[in-house]
Amino acid sequence: MNVPLDDPANLVAYAPTATRPLSVFGAPVEAALVPIRKRRAGRATVDRPAFAPSRAARIVASESCWRGDGLALTPNAFPFARGQRLLWPEEPLREPSAAMWAAAFAWADGKAGAALINNVGAASSIGRAHAHLCAERLPFLGALRERTGPRDLIELPAGVEMVAKDVPFCLLGVRGPAAARALAVVRLAEARLTAAWNVVAQDGASWLLPRRVETPAPSFPLALGAAELWGRWCYVEAAPFAAATAADLEAALVAASCPPLA
Repeated sequence: MNVPLDDPANLVAYAPTATRPLSVFGAPVEAALVPIRKRRAGRATVDRPAFAPSRAARIVASESCWRGDGLALTPNAFPFARGQRLLWPEEPLREPSAAMWAAAFAWADGKAGAALINNVGAASSIGRAHAHLCAERLPFLGALRERTGPRDLIELPAGVEMVAKDVPFCLLGVRGPAAARALAVVRLAEARLTAAWNVVAQDGASWLLPRRVETPAPSFPLALGAAELWGRWCYVEAAPFAAATAADLEAALVAASCPPLA
């Protein structure tokens, strides 16, 4: 069963207060002032506790607009993208299953949109695995130069190609059909030696950013997530939004991530 492409009636509109275009490593990005995101419970801050009651079960039980194959779809109360909704497993999983990866990737391919996944340690405010399904595309990842990816990291499923972006940090990508990409991402999750990563799927590719630092201050004052990797740098305060420079964002990506693989 495929996740529905039609927009549910209860989507919350993305409404940034202001936006600014910038260029990061020669590719276009957007800084966005989205103060509503300051209201999210469980945001990654210096005083966030080690444990807190999970909100995932309540959200899935009370807000779902679709369910199928062990997955549930809900609106996002604090959107950073157009047409944004959340895909959840009904079971309390910390990482997506291969079926959930495949469903999120297939949705992005079918909608000509994007799927974005964070986990705790890489900007997630909630422990249960979930994917942000966004009904828009951004140009940043597609505009970055790339090279051949490592050949001996995992056994690639049939029809999948691995590439790496030519940037001063580790950013790997896999291209191919959604189900095959999902299997490749599961294998890369097992090969990952960092606790956290960000994943962005768009245009038939899935991009993986292993994480070593969650909040790369002072270059970026918030937890850097898949939205920023996608190309939308979300600020909740006006002053850092207005002061952000391309050099800041480049430094933030390098500080948050790992060295590129040889």
